[in-house]
Amino acid sequence: MPERNGTSLMVKLLSGVLALTFWLFVTWERSVERPVSVPVRLHNRAVGMTSSGAPPFVEAVISGPWLTVTLLKPEELTLDLDLSGAGEGVTAFPALEQQLGLPQGVRVTRILPARIELRLVKSRQ
Repeated sequence: MPERNGTSLMVKLLSGVLALTFWLFVTWERSVERPVSVPVRLHNRAVGMTSSGAPPFVEAVISGPWLTVTLLKPEELTLDLDLSGAGEGVTAFPALEQQLGLPQGVRVTRILPARIELRLVKSRQ
């Protein structure tokens, strides 16, 4: 009889471990959405040029595996706009979701504004 109780205990422990493993797998892989505010940063603006029209932030909703999205730190996200080669006039940046640099498996489901238009003018000195 004592062997039977020991075997029963092992089966219960093994069942619990398998159930926990399955639960963790399903929970971590479940897709979730999360809103984030992402600061906009301008880089490589030509000397003597000023810009207008850039919002300080874009509002995005990201989705992906629960664990990846949960561990993502919003303060590490930035939307970097490269102005190298941009001359005086209007410069448009469409498809902003592609410029966020998100981890693999995480994607943007919504972003506002979806497009940024900057006006570059020569500074008056």
